[in-house]
Amino acid sequence: MSGDAAGGLVCSVLTVGPLYENCPILAGEAPGAPPGAPIPCVAIDPGDEAERIGQYIRGRGWTLAEILLTHSHVDHIGAVDDLLRIFPEAALRASAETSRRIQSPRTNLSGLFGRPFGVTAAGRTAVSGQPFEAAGIAFAPVEVPGHDPGELAYGVPEAGWLFVGDVVFAGGIGRADFPGGDMRALVAGVRSLLGAWPGKTVVYPGHGPSTTILDEMRNNPFWPR
Repeated sequence: MSGDAAGGLVCSVLTVGPLYENCPILAGEAPGAPPGAPIPCVAIDPGDEAERIGQYIRGRGWTLAEILLTHSHVDHIGAVDDLLRIFPEAALRASAETSRRIQSPRTNLSGLFGRPFGVTAAGRTAVSGQPFEAAGIAFAPVEVPGHDPGELAYGVPEAGWLFVGDVVFAGGIGRADFPGGDMRALVAGVRSLLGAWPGKTVVYPGHGPSTTILDEMRNNPFWPR
């Protein structure tokens, strides 16, 4: 587990499941909340170990207000339905395409990995270029095609954080050989995404360590020289 704080926000990253998927959990200070009231938080891509995620949230004195999904793949959605049962007031938000794809074992790839399941459709829709607020935190969604249709990255401008799912990793980019993948679109989307944020922005990938925009511009072989 790792954690960061910026702009009055806290981000804890739990690594879960057999594919070591990162599940960031974000919370703010909740000004005006009654003393002792749980602080609302947001979980991004809870891929597995719902009980562990739930215990961590409750252990911090938080409550889950919303789940955000970057994309539909099995290792990023496996704990969604269980968390919605643990926190019945929580909402699920994703792009319209991701919401459609998570419901099918074929498109969410769970069938390919031998444990087919579908996930409840998202009750809230995230649209690229349309900011929204969850748990008092302002998010800026940006579509990045090429790894999975409908995939979104979520920026948090006030903290200088960018949650990128599986489109960017430290020193690399995601796969484009799953159904709906497109390497040219992925490379172009990654360059557009990273180029729009300040160099000091912290980038949180779906797997592996965090990085920064500047580090990727210096070290990522897919960045133009």
